[in-house]
Amino acid sequence: MLEGFHIEKFRETQLEAIINLLQGKDVLVLQPTGSGKSLIFQSFPLIVDELRKPVLSSCALVISQLNSLMQDQVRFLTSIGVKAAFIGEEQNDENIKKGVEAGLFQVVFGSPESFLGSSRWRAMLTSATYSQRLCLIAIDEAHCTQHW
Repeated sequence: MLEGFHIEKFRETQLEAIINLLQGKDVLVLQPTGSGKSLIFQSFPLIVDELRKPVLSSCALVISQLNSLMQDQVRFLTSIGVKAAFIGEEQNDENIKKGVEAGLFQVVFGSPESFLGSSRWRAMLTSATYSQRLCLIAIDEAHCTQHW
């Protein structure tokens, strides 16, 4: 599974975070740029699926303020075979929006406003699909958030 991410093994801090997440603990990862924080939430649904072999694939929601970063991460994940999408004003593809609602993606990116400012996405968050498949909610680039 890690081959797609072009690594042989997780770093110590990544592995510690993943183990704690698998144990159902809340995790806060404070690391400098380039330390591999994103790999934790990018790989977590794949790890959960590999370990638990669920009928339906797991999904991670990633909340971020940076649209260009979300789009770059979706492109990267898609290029290595991970089903990823973003929601927000810049997402014009209705098929992707319907796929997100149906739980077809392993990693879904969006801003706080995207997830909470739209009745469509609020309903998705409380749907049976997401109560079964959601394995992680990650806040990426939290220092960019001005108000919670």
